Amino acid sequence: MGKGTLFDTNEAVFEGVSFALAEDLLRAAGEMRFIARGGSMLPAIIPGDELIVHRARLQDVHAGDVVLFTQNGRWYAHRVREIVAGTSSPSLITQGDALTEYDGPVFAQELLGRIAFLVRGGEQLVLSPAGSFEHVLLRAAIRHVPHFAGGILRWHRLLAWFLSLWHGTAGFAHTKSRDSV
Repeated sequence: MGKGTLFDTNEAVFEGVSFALAEDLLRAAGEMRFIARGGSMLPAIIPGDELIVHRARLQDVHAGDVVLFTQNGRWYAHRVREIVAGTSSPSLITQGDALTEYDGPVFAQELLGRIAFLVRGGEQLVLSPAGSFEHVLLRAAIRHVPHFAGGILRWHRLLAWFLSLWHGTAGFAHTKSRDSV
């Protein structure tokens, strides 16, 4: 499995705003929201989740945090596995939860922020640093069992469809709060 791309900044614009401008706005305003694409962070982040990113500096990030960074003209939201300090260029080692390989080092100028929480099905969820026992098992299955990730995505779409029928809405307008994903 390759490195999962959240967004390609060479593609069209992000809701009318270029990625470079969105990055500048995040750095200036301190918060940004967007919809996740890709499955590299399954099961913690599912395509279609709304991610809320808060600006963060390298020294504000801890192992287990999910960060947003840019490399080679693309955005990625991956979990911090290790912090490499004590060098002339401190960096983060990250990995998508569903991926078997670590990403290349993420340097301070590439870090955009930390995923503060996400909204899924109208509920506000905080990403847990370590993950529950169930998430650890799901991550292992996603990484090592062929087609398991596709099954998770199909199940999530089916569940979302049933919930929207049950609630009589095409989407969820209200937000509830829950502890962690």
